[in-house]
Amino acid sequence: MPSTLLTGANSFVAAHIINALIDAGHHVTGTVRKASTGDEIFALHPEWKGHLDIAIVADLANQTRWEELFQARQFDHVVHVAAPLVDIPGTTDYDTHFLRPNLEGNLALLRAAQAYGSPSLKSIVVTGSINAATTGSPAELSAGPITSSTWVPISQDQARALKDNAYLSYCSGKKEGELAIWGFVEQQKPSFSVTVLLPALIFGPPIEPLHGGVKGLHYSAGVIYSLINGTYEKIPDTTFPSYIDVRDLAVAHVRALTEERVRNKRLLIGGRKSTYTDLVRALRKAEVLKGRKLPEESGEDERVTLARIEAGEANEILMGGEGGFRSLEETMRDTAERLVQLEREG
Repeated sequence: MPSTLLTGANSFVAAHIINALIDAGHHVTGTVRKASTGDEIFALHPEWKGHLDIAIVADLANQTRWEELFQARQFDHVVHVAAPLVDIPGTTDYDTHFLRPNLEGNLALLRAAQAYGSPSLKSIVVTGSINAATTGSPAELSAGPITSSTWVPISQDQARALKDNAYLSYCSGKKEGELAIWGFVEQQKPSFSVTVLLPALIFGPPIEPLHGGVKGLHYSAGVIYSLINGTYEKIPDTTFPSYIDVRDLAVAHVRALTEERVRNKRLLIGGRKSTYTDLVRALRKAEVLKGRKLPEESGEDERVTLARIEAGEANEILMGGEGGFRSLEETMRDTAERLVQLEREG
């Protein structure tokens, strides 16, 4: 049975990766910042007991703590999900909240893995973000296709100067954190492989612990909820015109752990077109939403600058091509069903 270390185990994406890892026969050690969070995970998912252990890592940049984990258990694989998010209140300082956790957090994990992960450690797969490649602005999307060689055009100094723009700080932090990964791989040439997957918006049913039910939704689930709870009379403007289902992304992570063709590669994944108009049209087909008034058409989809995302390599290798992904209708239906359930639970 493979032993896999998963960072940020209480997050939206990580919860689905835990499911996928367990389904694939892995024993998972998941990291969280405090013990009470581990209790919340098992309270929500008692079926994971016996398949998941919890380890506390309060500071992603604490290399000593990562070293302790690698010394305590021989891991075959690592899935590194933990990273700063843009929608957490109070996360406004570029260096403290975005740059350090991304850059130093990634390096601390990699250095500890190199020092104490051998000989068992075979691969590390990192949950990156398309925001390391683009902010999604119309100017950037119009400039050409987004490829594995594309990097967001924001320097550290520019990010620091934009003190009130957490989103651009987030994009820069993702970029700098990933550049640190590839610098480490090039300079240190570790025995384990490193793969970074770059999804765009990630939609799907939230199965992670939430504080306050629908009031505690992460960003993408919040987007969908705002489209079904009466927030908008008309469909609002699309924030980023591409998505992947979180369950498909989870499966891609697990397959990437043992897939030789993605070793030491930076790969866009998913990249399917979606405007908010597409989302609402798909949501209208969900049985659970019958009788709800959803936003009316606004023509916003005619104004969207679409993203040309070259994700074919990862999509083919990890998902068997476009046919391996869930439809938008399935993603929206399942997400709506979970959101309505959370709404009813209060």
